[in-house]
Amino acid sequence: MSRTLLALLVPDAEPLVGDLRARLDSAARLGLGAHITLVYPFLDSEAIDDDVAERLRDVARQHAPVSFALDEVGTFPSTVWLAPRSAEAIVSLAAALESAFPDRPTAGRVFERFVPHLSVARNILGDRDAVVVTLEDRLGSAHGVVCHCADVHVMTRSDEGWQMHSRVPLGGGT
Repeated sequence: MSRTLLALLVPDAEPLVGDLRARLDSAARLGLGAHITLVYPFLDSEAIDDDVAERLRDVARQHAPVSFALDEVGTFPSTVWLAPRSAEAIVSLAAALESAFPDRPTAGRVFERFVPHLSVARNILGDRDAVVVTLEDRLGSAHGVVCHCADVHVMTRSDEGWQMHSRVPLGGGT
């Protein structure tokens, strides 16, 4: 039995943040590329059957692929992240996925609201300000990065790290 998450993979961001994530985000070291988490935890991998896959397709079909710019740095107490501008479509997609799976497990902590973000550095305290400055410098010289996501990815965590279980096209694409 493996834990899973639903995410938008954001390979467009890798040139900007890949080296930082490789050093400062344990998920990257476990094979999870730049991403925006939509639902975590999702379901145990063994629970993802044809019915679950169909419900995922139903939700994804109702949401168009998303385009956004990552051009602002944000922080949580021990995390530095990039914020997607024009995140309404991402928020709507995450809410629809959560609503479609009300019996999914919950994390040990509950957040007041969903904040779409691409984590760059996690579980850092002392170096947080330096990472913020580094990201702001990179964003300033690159003017942010434009991203396009056409699929929801179901990612599975095993002893070997994170792997893609399946992908579900947004907007009914293939």
